[in-house]
Amino acid sequence: MAVLARLILGFMLGLASPAVAAGPSGGQLIVTPNTLNFRLGTPPAVAVAEVTVQVMVRGHLPWRLTVMALGPLRTAEGSEIPAAQVTWQGSPGPVFVNGTLSANHPQFVARGEGPKVGVVRFFLRNRWDLAAGQYGQRLLFNLSSP
Repeated sequence: MAVLARLILGFMLGLASPAVAAGPSGGQLIVTPNTLNFRLGTPPAVAVAEVTVQVMVRGHLPWRLTVMALGPLRTAEGSEIPAAQVTWQGSPGPVFVNGTLSANHPQFVARGEGPKVGVVRFFLRNRWDLAAGQYGQRLLFNLSSP
């Protein structure tokens, strides 16, 4: 499997410009915004943050997109939320799929041929046992071709 592009996305740290990664085989991955904010209300509220994903490849080249959390969500004070507390819904289906973050294994996000654009909506359910604070997280998106 050839790596087309890798992209690390900041999570919950504010909004900024698009994140762009280009790979050696001419594949390009664009994720906007490149950082996300969850605004949590009183439990059991669910916070939502959304990114647009653009996969740019030549012709009808097949590709696969995965995402992996680089550890738990963490505050500066050391409080943590396991990455698996964050889920997502991808659209349009069947190219983009739903899933749950993992800090241990890349999770399948999308598969297709040729250029595609989709939306990934991330969800975090607030719980009473979560410590107050601003949590940071980084995600690694990996675009590859078989």
